Parts: sequence; C-alpha cells; structure tokens
Amino acid sequence: DPAGGTNQVVQAIKQGFAELWAGTTVSTLAGDAVPRIPLAAGSTQMSVRVYSPDAGIPVRLKVEDASNAAISVETEATTAAVNTWEILVFDFANQAAGTAPFDEANTYDKVSIFFNFGTTGADAGEKTYYFDDVAVVP
Repeated sequence: DPAGGTNQVVQAIKQGFAELWAGTTVSTLAGDAVPRIPLAAGSTQMSVRVYSPDAGIPVRLKVEDASNAAISVETEATTAAVNTWEILVFDFANQAAGTAPFDEANTYDKVSIFFNFGTTGADAGEKTYYFDDVAVVP
C-alpha cells in the first residue's frame, strides 16, 4: 500500500511503451474469471478504491462474459485526487461511447481496469497505479 498501510493491494504499472488500452484483468477462477458479478437493472454500479499519481485521468472498468469476449460493457470514472486513495464509482447503465450497453440477461464474470484509458504510455510516461476493494454498490 503506497499510503503506508499493511493491507495488500494491486499494483498496476502502465509502462512507457503501453498501448492506450493497456489494462489489468482481475481473476480468481480459471479463464480469467471471477464469480458472477451480481449486476441487475436496479444495481448497475461498481466501486473501486484507486490510488493514482495524477488527477483528472479516465479510469475505465470493463465487465464481460469470461467465455464470450463479445459480451461486455464498459464505463468510466475520473480520478480527482493525487497520490491518495479515493473511491471511484462506475455506472454500467452509462456505458462508454462506442461500447455495448448493459444487459442484465448477460453473464458478467470477468473484470478489467484500465488506468488513463485512451493515452499511451509513450504520451503519459510510465505510471504506477494501485487499486483495491472492487465491489458491486448495493
């Protein structure tokens, strides 16, 4: 934990040669999967605690069907803090432009996070981000 805590968090380094869509997939099961994410029509938000070296950068969260990459939904939130923990809320009812809409009939059991989405590592320079506590907002 960069803030000095003893808890375990995920460190994601977007290297200087990274593509604009470079990200990190979180998995606890085979096939890059997690247990089914319980999103529904009345519950379309997830939260992630993030630590970023820059404020004002887009962070994209994508959930998809681990067995069918054609089924996914993506949304974004923007960091407001520098080098401190903050909680970003992602609402899949407001999908990112050019991505599929949320469909509660789909299975979503894979999650990926993309820091400074849309900017290459060459443009931003190598950056280290941290995240923790990925959860569905009740």
